[in-house]
Amino acid sequence: MELLRTFASDSSIHGLAHLVPRATGGQRSSSSIHWLEKVFWLVVLLFSVVCSVSLCNSHWQRFRDNATVLNVETDYLSWVFRPPAATVCSSHVTETKLNDLLASHWQVTKEHADYAYYRQYLLTVAEARFDSLAAFKPFVNDTTLVNVSVVELVRQLHLPLTPPWKTFVPVMTEVGICYSSTALYRFQSPEDANVTTTNVTRERNADCYTLDVCRTMVAIPHTEAVKNLVYIHIEQDVMTGDTPIRYEVREHDIVSSILAVEQIVASKSLKRLQRRRRKCRLPTEALPYFSVYTINLCRINCRIEAALRLCDCVPFFYSVGNPACKPAGLYCLAINFERWYPPATNCSCMPLCESVTYQQVSVRRKVVEQANSKLETLIIYPRMRMKRDVLFDISNLIVSLGGCAALFLGCSFISFVEIIFFVLEYLFKRVHAICLQHRQHQQQRPRRS
Repeated sequence: MELLRTFASDSSIHGLAHLVPRATGGQRSSSSIHWLEKVFWLVVLLFSVVCSVSLCNSHWQRFRDNATVLNVETDYLSWVFRPPAATVCSSHVTETKLNDLLASHWQVTKEHADYAYYRQYLLTVAEARFDSLAAFKPFVNDTTLVNVSVVELVRQLHLPLTPPWKTFVPVMTEVGICYSSTALYRFQSPEDANVTTTNVTRERNADCYTLDVCRTMVAIPHTEAVKNLVYIHIEQDVMTGDTPIRYEVREHDIVSSILAVEQIVASKSLKRLQRRRRKCRLPTEALPYFSVYTINLCRINCRIEAALRLCDCVPFFYSVGNPACKPAGLYCLAINFERWYPPATNCSCMPLCESVTYQQVSVRRKVVEQANSKLETLIIYPRMRMKRDVLFDISNLIVSLGGCAALFLGCSFISFVEIIFFVLEYLFKRVHAICLQHRQHQQQRPRRS
């Protein structure tokens, strides 16, 4: 009680001094303060404390959970953009390649009784996509196919290929082996994980500015493929089977499209926040199976975990070092397609703090005989974009908490220091008094002769 009386009479928190007698001359004694007056000030103080704590808690929750904001930027003259990437997928399996593989793996020729059966298996492997794995049902119980790697068959059926442009390299995607100009091609390499290849060279397209007329062209030479599928996506991501912008380019087709760009950037202060507070992820925040973070890699990571959980294997088009599915495993994935290849909303992938989105504006198609197939994309870059920034940082939190404490209690930072000071002073006096009593007791004890 002595500590409480001392703190209440000397503290700078308003209202406490009205509950105890003052320590200087001319003040009221404790008996002169009416009990109704004490009750009144006690109720006011309790009300002030509750209001102050409630408002401080709301400001803390805002600082922790809602500290960011999206602003609009219009200073487009200094913006730099990367052109989109393209992934070209074709069907181009030759009879010569089929016969060579049949002879090398199963010693089967055209005169063999099982020639049609094994040939159909190779065609099924060559045409395998994420959504066509049910075609492996006739081969589920065939033990002669278990020892032949599906991944190796895919490589031998499709490689080597001729890239459509100098910026393209081979990749293993959810629709088979393709060629892509993505900057993350190393995560979809079709080469054997045990073989290191350094002969892959890829040129980098030039940057684009808002006022530039920026075009992306994909020239496809004459091949045995009946059609080519071209997927357009951002350069800093990989292609997946559900990529929304794709074109079917047949022989002698000239396809012209116009794409609009929507961009979101992030400030430096936002990138320093914890992931829970900024509610977005940076590319450097790794995934369990990949060393970088992108939306499509996150979805692939989600599908890999679902495939392992459901069928104890990973489909051959995900090169992550886990056991690749045999025909039985691929058919298992086909049966559980809705569960292992869930929609994007079921994977809980956080958005990137900085992102680029393409939207198709228009597309034109014409056929020019004696001409190679070509896709030409014109990019309309924006003059307005969104920027993620920090709206409520630590300085705003301190100001808000200080304003609540000053409004309801009339106190400041020094008032809270006083609480610590009075407690320490009281403890020091108590310890000092105990030490004095102990010393006096030692002095009063009679000395032994």
